[in-house]
Amino acid sequence: MNLSQCWQVIVRTFKAAYDRIGLVMLTNLLWFAIGFGPLLIVMYVPLPPIFTYVGMLVTVLTLGGAAAAVNYVMVRIINGEDVEVKDFKVGLAKFFWRGAALAVIAVLGAVVLFVDLSFSLTHSNRIVQFMSGIWIWALVFWYAVQQFVFPFLVQQDIGIRKVLKRSALLVIDNLLGSVFMIVISLVVLVLCIVLAAPILLFVTCLLALLQNYAYNQLMLKYEEADQEVEAEVNA
Repeated sequence: MNLSQCWQVIVRTFKAAYDRIGLVMLTNLLWFAIGFGPLLIVMYVPLPPIFTYVGMLVTVLTLGGAAAAVNYVMVRIINGEDVEVKDFKVGLAKFFWRGAALAVIAVLGAVVLFVDLSFSLTHSNRIVQFMSGIWIWALVFWYAVQQFVFPFLVQQDIGIRKVLKRSALLVIDNLLGSVFMIVISLVVLVLCIVLAAPILLFVTCLLALLQNYAYNQLMLKYEEADQEVEAEVNA
């Protein structure tokens, strides 16, 4: 994916969000309500401390499941299909548990890498400290992989192992596109956090649109390669 294609991804994302702004805002609100629902309950309802920890753990599951449903709705928008709010429910029913599992794996992977990085940075041995760079790059790679897990899940409807494997291979084989997704996703997250309101109204839908448009753009070369091979076989 070259710079021109990266720009096209941005333009298409914001055009799609603008054209369906009502649905985008409502879908994002549903993600927020369902995703953060368990956490909000344990924060504002007087419950024993154990329920607070349980609520935090369950929130990881609901955020992942709701994010998968958001991606399902956004993919239908990208494909030009008729989309309604009820499609969020359809996506939630179909992809909730796989989305939840991906969220848990993403968090666990990040925690393990952060622990390894902290261990290396605070170690007394200089050689071990120099190895911190490995964990930094591993964290960057892990974050890049997360940009494509939901597009693979929703668009190919495959299992967790295949999602992670194909996402990792896509990142390795498309460094410029991966760097672009890292930068643009971080920009969107920072802006939404600074401006506060977009977290409720846009953030997950914008990320889903960006990730799926980028996924579609990157997958074109593989589809073209398959067509060339098929043409040679049939010739």
